[in-house]
Amino acid sequence: MSAGAPSERAAIARRLEAVGRLDDEAIPIAETALLLSALDHPTADLAKARALLEEISLAAETEAMARGLKTGVDAADADDGARDRAVLIADILHGRYGFDGDDETYDHDDNASLARVLERRRGLPVALGVLAMHLGETLGWPVVGVNFPAHFLIRVEGGMDRVLVDPFDRGRVVETSDLRALLKQVAGDTAELEPEHYRAVDRRAVLLRLQNNLKIRAAGRGELDRARDVLARMLLIAPTDWALWYELGLMRARLGEQLGAVQALEVFAANTTAEEPRRRALTLVERLRAELN
Repeated sequence: MSAGAPSERAAIARRLEAVGRLDDEAIPIAETALLLSALDHPTADLAKARALLEEISLAAETEAMARGLKTGVDAADADDGARDRAVLIADILHGRYGFDGDDETYDHDDNASLARVLERRRGLPVALGVLAMHLGETLGWPVVGVNFPAHFLIRVEGGMDRVLVDPFDRGRVVETSDLRALLKQVAGDTAELEPEHYRAVDRRAVLLRLQNNLKIRAAGRGELDRARDVLARMLLIAPTDWALWYELGLMRARLGEQLGAVQALEVFAANTTAEEPRRRALTLVERLRAELN
């Protein structure tokens, strides 16, 4: 299926809305990322992309069996080491299938589009992390995103331990000394590692981070229409993220879309518990309504 026709785009939007109603642990991470990317790439061959995901999953399962690592329901009580699991994921994704970080055209939108990442075998850390999380789903292994400052990492768990992995660096296991150096690089020499730096983020947050890359780049290029569209699709999968409604309202106000801005800001104002932003939203609503009248 391609997403060129309006009816097909509407069908994808409905599927993303359904994702928005799912509990976080039920969200199919790669399939959702693929649907989001199809909205940007209407000619993308989704059947081919899904076939590749299936092939990679099968290769990982076969390799896990060869290495004596438990998968599926048997993985839950297994004492297989986290490092062994992380190495297998890296060997499959980066070794056998050639996925790698794109440090030559890092800011290109293709690097945040899973359909294009599967074609090019290059992507942003979060896009490559989605693939690792997908393998975690397939294998029954806990593989989650970690919201490390300015650099997306994944955490692989196994037995009684866990390791952090850099999907942008061919799935390399990141040691504490590496993390400390990375943190100081982005947050200054006085920054020190805190428990929050190891904290997992939910699947919806990973997908929003993927889309946020597109939104920021579009806004930076002055493409506010596109930034608005990306915000709207983010709300399909995260309809109760009230901050996104506020941001959408501001974006529509900048575009001169007063009615749409009012609607988004009123949703935000009706649901937020943050008093000062709520006051600012209602003040803007009042001004926009005056412009409409």
